[in-house]
Amino acid sequence: MSELREAWKLRNSLAAALEQALDWVGREIQRASVEELIDFCGSFSPGRAAGPEWVSSFDRFVELLWQHADPAVIAQLEAAFRARGPLWAPIANAFSPEHGARLRARDWRAPGARRPAVVLR
Repeated sequence: MSELREAWKLRNSLAAALEQALDWVGREIQRASVEELIDFCGSFSPGRAAGPEWVSSFDRFVELLWQHADPAVIAQLEAAFRARGPLWAPIANAFSPEHGARLRARDWRAPGARRPAVVLR
């Protein structure tokens, strides 16, 4: 039973840490300038990314961006990446109003939850 208790304590600690990290990312998204967000999003390009896990985390970042950023900022991101040409279209598409609507429709929040459910992938 003590192993189960220790495992549960670790689970609770990790859940609290994840919540703090998500809050921090949300605050940083709100604080960031459009130029900083463009630079950060550009770092997810496979040619510039630190590794495959960085590229695969782009979708998670976009989900948080749609939760925390002003829609006018997201529109500026879309325009900036569209202007870069077809190679950047997948990133620009992540900032389209249609994509944002799909993400919002997909959000699920448990009764009484502070935030939408987080799926780790």
